[in-house]
Amino acid sequence: MAEMMSPLFESLVKNSLTVLADEPDDSTAMVWSEAEANAEIENSEKAVYKLDLIDKEVLMEDVEDLLTYDGIRKVKELWLDKNEFGNEGVEALANSPQLKQLMVLSLAYNKLTSYSVQSLAVSPFLSHLRKLFLQGNRIGPDGLKSLTESTVLANLQMLYLNLNPVGSAGARILAGESQLQNLRELYLQKTDLGLEGLRVLCESDNFQNLTLLSLAGNGLNDSAVDLLCHSKAFPRLITLDLYHNRISDQAVDQLKASPNLKSVRALQVDWRG
Repeated sequence: MAEMMSPLFESLVKNSLTVLADEPDDSTAMVWSEAEANAEIENSEKAVYKLDLIDKEVLMEDVEDLLTYDGIRKVKELWLDKNEFGNEGVEALANSPQLKQLMVLSLAYNKLTSYSVQSLAVSPFLSHLRKLFLQGNRIGPDGLKSLTESTVLANLQMLYLNLNPVGSAGARILAGESQLQNLRELYLQKTDLGLEGLRVLCESDNFQNLTLLSLAGNGLNDSAVDLLCHSKAFPRLITLDLYHNRISDQAVDQLKASPNLKSVRALQVDWRG
């Protein structure tokens, strides 16, 4: 029999839950007070929740306790940034049938390594995941290989890898054979891509559905702009983030004029007064 979690931690969890209400169907489209509406939603079997435990000193044993909590099965968004449960905690999350509804998982700034990503990639229960936040960890090419090979995570639409040691080797993996064909937003800020990393991304067929690409803080210069302008890798791109790189005004004009980037509406570069 599973142990019950401590009253203190249970109180923290309950106070950190918020209801994610969908559009009301006909049965709920009557005028209620907010309190009545929330009570109805919370009592409904269809109710789903966001659980925000960012920076709450959550340890491995707390993760284990959390997974015994009945309400966790209704959580669609789980935010666990800046905690202390490590790779072991992620492995426990990945192996829990309680998280089958999960669509958003945030594990930023948790000192995680590629081992955590490998656990997520082979989870039998995370196939509904759409958004995965992994920024500020220690995830390198091995972790990215697990991601790209994962049929479980093939439905991901948003992937945050900012501030991880991706490098050109990791970029090559992202650009190679990959299950991640549904990505809409890819965040690679400060990942040491360099020009070679960008080159392989620009030669890939994996990013045909991408609408946002963040390349901020990667030491890129006008040579990167040449690559982007001549690449047919990003036909649906709407937002291109090149903040904190060394991009000249002339190169910005080149980007704006490129027929391969004609869908771009938001070009983010450092302002030059």
